This record gives sequence, structure tokens and C-alpha cells, in this order.
Amino acid sequence: MKIVIFTFIAGLLGVMGYFFLQGECPGGVVVANAAECRAASFDAATCNAALAAGHRKAYRDQAPFGTQDACLRDHPRCAPHEAVASGFVPVPRGTCIARTGSGGFDGTPVYERIGQRISN
Repeated sequence: MKIVIFTFIAGLLGVMGYFFLQGECPGGVVVANAAECRAASFDAATCNAALAAGHRKAYRDQAPFGTQDACLRDHPRCAPHEAVASGFVPVPRGTCIARTGSGGFDGTPVYERIGQRISN
């Protein structure tokens, strides 16, 4: 019985370690702008397409917070949503550029969070 428990705990620790070591951009690199993207050995077309996709996901496709105050509780910087007039979205600190399953590259916004949600 002890061997079953130890095997379960070891498996659980292995899975947790795997996810902990993945990082914020598995299989890719986080860049802040086009210059950093080109310095990471991507060509200009890939950089432009991935950064545009990241911008679209961050400012248009994301569900907005109702108020700027609600957004600033979780993120250090917020901006108005591009499609929802009264919504606010967090400003990403960079874009994760990683290869997709079809062989191309895609950009995904990477956000910075502050603290924990503390209710009054």
C-alpha cells in the first residue's frame, strides 16, 4: 500500500514539475517589439504577422474588464478595449512567438499580473 501512495505522490510531483518548468512561452520566445523579434532570428514577415496577431488578441478579441479600476486590480497597466467602448484590457508586456501545428508562427500576448486578488 505504501508503494502505491509513494508512486502517486511521485507522479503528482513529476506533473507539477513539468508544468512549472514549461515557462510562459513553451516552444517560443517572448519579445516586446519588432526589433527584439528580428534579434531573435525571425524574419520581418513572421515578426509583423505574429505581433499583429498578438495585438489583435490583446486589444480586440479579449473579454474586457467593466472598469479601469477592475483591470488595474490585477494588472499594472490597462488600456481601452478597441471594440467595446466602456471596456478595459490589460496591456501585455510582450508577445510569445511560437510555431503552430501547421508550421507557421503565431503571436500570443503575455501579461504581467500584480499581487493576489484581495477583497475588502
